[in-house]
Amino acid sequence: MGVITLSYAVFAQDNSKGIEYYEAGLFDFAKTYFEQQKNTNADIQSEKYYYLGLISIAENTDSASYFFEKSVLANIKSPWGYIGKGLIYLSESNEKEATTAFKKAESLGKKNAAVPVNIAKAYFSQKNKDKAKEFIAKAKKLNPNYSGIYLTEGDFLMEENLVGDAMGKYEQAQYFNTTDKLSTLKLARMYVKMNRNDLALDQLNSIFATDANNIPATIVFGEIKNAEGKFKEAITAFEKVIAAGNAPINIYERYAQALYFDKQYAKSLEQTVYCLKQNPGNLTTIRINAYNNYELGNYQETLSRLDNLMSIANPKNIIYLDYITYGDVLTKVTPKTVTSKNSQDTIDYVVARRKITESYEKAIQLRPEIADTYKQFATSYYSFFEYAKAIPLYEKYFELNPNYLTMDMFTYSDASLNTAKIHLAEYSRNKDKFTPEQLANNKANFMTYINKGVEANNKIIERAPDLYLGYYGKARINALVDDYERIGNGKVPGIAKESFEEAITKMLEQNQDQKLNNNIIEGYNYLSAYYISNGDVKNTIDVNQKILLVDANNERAAYVLQQLNAPRTPAAPKTNKK
Repeated sequence: MGVITLSYAVFAQDNSKGIEYYEAGLFDFAKTYFEQQKNTNADIQSEKYYYLGLISIAENTDSASYFFEKSVLANIKSPWGYIGKGLIYLSESNEKEATTAFKKAESLGKKNAAVPVNIAKAYFSQKNKDKAKEFIAKAKKLNPNYSGIYLTEGDFLMEENLVGDAMGKYEQAQYFNTTDKLSTLKLARMYVKMNRNDLALDQLNSIFATDANNIPATIVFGEIKNAEGKFKEAITAFEKVIAAGNAPINIYERYAQALYFDKQYAKSLEQTVYCLKQNPGNLTTIRINAYNNYELGNYQETLSRLDNLMSIANPKNIIYLDYITYGDVLTKVTPKTVTSKNSQDTIDYVVARRKITESYEKAIQLRPEIADTYKQFATSYYSFFEYAKAIPLYEKYFELNPNYLTMDMFTYSDASLNTAKIHLAEYSRNKDKFTPEQLANNKANFMTYINKGVEANNKIIERAPDLYLGYYGKARINALVDDYERIGNGKVPGIAKESFEEAITKMLEQNQDQKLNNNIIEGYNYLSAYYISNGDVKNTIDVNQKILLVDANNERAAYVLQQLNAPRTPAAPKTNKK
């Protein structure tokens, strides 16, 4: 489904729906309603132009005077245009002309309490609270039961952040007009700010009971459902608002957000593209566009959007997920090599690695309590073969999240194994050059990572005793200790023997699809080396025959058996050694 852009025609009897939109701050809806108002009644036309003038002021355009003049011309006996002209005079500090205009309006609406209420609003908008109160008092004299009086008093109190008093006024408005939707809507919004969505929904449902498609209430409903994580309900609400026609761009933006969080990434991306054409500097839409592109695998576009976001946003407005996504996507697009240093020597590579590190560090600074941040940072280091840097980050992740995935612990054990290999290689190259102190330091560092790996795999075995991974990982770690001893004295002590035997048993049980063949052969090769080192010909033959049962073309096993003048299988006759 493409971007939703429908329209509607208004065949209304009065301006009440447009006024409702205006008072709810939905100026685009209000403008469309008033512009398509077909009722030719002079007073209704005059009132329409008055509100179009107010919308012009709210949107900071220069058409207010034009509309107020049209209001007067539409019906010179209507008060609305004169109230608007008075407001203009107030904004120009022309108190005398303003007073004249307001008196004219009062003379034309002597029995209409809405007239002094609107004059009060004009004075309040220019910070003249005393005059505003004076005209509110006049309205109460004319008609103390007019709900608009209390609605306006509530708005004044909200401007002064007197929330409790404002709520009382909105409730008064409801009392005097049980069908008053504006006061009900404003109460709902206040309950949302107070984190009382239950009470807000009660208010909204009272509106829906008589007006199921009420747009302002539907918007608030969608916002509530979005905040509650009930994204499908939010999406339905926003689609209803958009389908009504001429929805403001912020509704499309919220719609795009709800679609993203509902994992409808392609549809959300389409909406964000539309929104950014209308409002290219909206940070929220830029980030949702980036997040969608990331989820859809469009990594270069993700990077471009996030670079844009980082360049235009105040650092205070860059959020945790921006940094995480930036680190993740830069990790994905940055080339990696384990065998060559060429890519690491380039300026682009160095800059990218610095940005990755900074992004994760800033994410941790913003939300140090989120376990997955440490995991993602660790995974990034792991992907660049910086295993020693990944290890403490994995450890922090496990500390914060005792319910970690078993595979995460296995990756940690593999990082420990690879770090131990680095110290093993260092020992192999330098054992004859190292001082006793250097040898001791090398052995201590080597065993630190060996112990981390063994402990990690013991935890895997404890958590998943029927799974081969823990036994296999532990065997590979212990095999490094055998290698260390072999380099030192030529002997394989068999530290990993028991672990590999357990691992092979588990892997044979779980190898129905033959995907573990290489792992099984790795275990048999270790046992073969151990038996050869210890002069155990019988078991050397046995284990290499087992290798050929797994891989009949294994050249290494065939060569060992040939050298021992042993059959490829126990049942086959011996062959002469060539």
